[in-house]
Amino acid sequence: MSSLTYLAPALARVHPAWEKVLGQPAIAARLAEIDRQLVLQQGDGKTLFPPPPQVFNALTFAAPADVKVVILGQDPYHGDGEAMGLSFSVPAGMRVPPSLRNIYKELAADLGHGMPACGDLSHWAQQGVLLLNSVLTVERDKAGSHGKFGWQTVSDALIDAVNRDNPGCVFLLWGNWAQTKAERIDAGRHLVLTAAHPSPLSASRGFHGCRHFSQVNAWLIACGRQPVRWEAAPAQNALF
Repeated sequence: MSSLTYLAPALARVHPAWEKVLGQPAIAARLAEIDRQLVLQQGDGKTLFPPPPQVFNALTFAAPADVKVVILGQDPYHGDGEAMGLSFSVPAGMRVPPSLRNIYKELAADLGHGMPACGDLSHWAQQGVLLLNSVLTVERDKAGSHGKFGWQTVSDALIDAVNRDNPGCVFLLWGNWAQTKAERIDAGRHLVLTAAHPSPLSASRGFHGCRHFSQVNAWLIACGRQPVRWEAAPAQNALF
């Protein structure tokens, strides 16, 4: 792992418990190959997202055993300044993408909150929501461009770690792709909720009205765990 170049800044930030997962021989070998491909693309002058230090941003907040909710995405946003290493999330100040806008609409309908104006979901991640993409990098303006780099082997190992080490959390599987991961999850210990993808192309076919956010919190409370505060993060008061 120490020999990695492109991914080194991101790996330096991950929670120690995830380091054990990423350090497994088969996963470390896969990361080395991914790193080689990323270095080659960077050498060819290609712009890659998210920025190198944020590739494993989802793994910086909580250990696998402390995750409360897993929300699976496919690959990062491919526009300038959008990807931040958290599925569906964009940095503060960026336009809220269509899928996240639909997530916010469902959240408002389910829990009665107002529509957040900011697309940064870091406050969810800080509470133990694992916002994990299957593929963790992408080339600028080319959706799915790193789909054959081997990232799925890595993200499957991360899902397996939560499934194995967590006492019980909620997996939100939105869309057909995410639902293929259901076979990796012990539904006897974890709650698995499925719905259509929140994309504008499919949200009307079962995402709107799924009421997943209230179901998550009801299940967490029943299990003796703290519910997630889904509402928008409070604005910081300017003191000076």
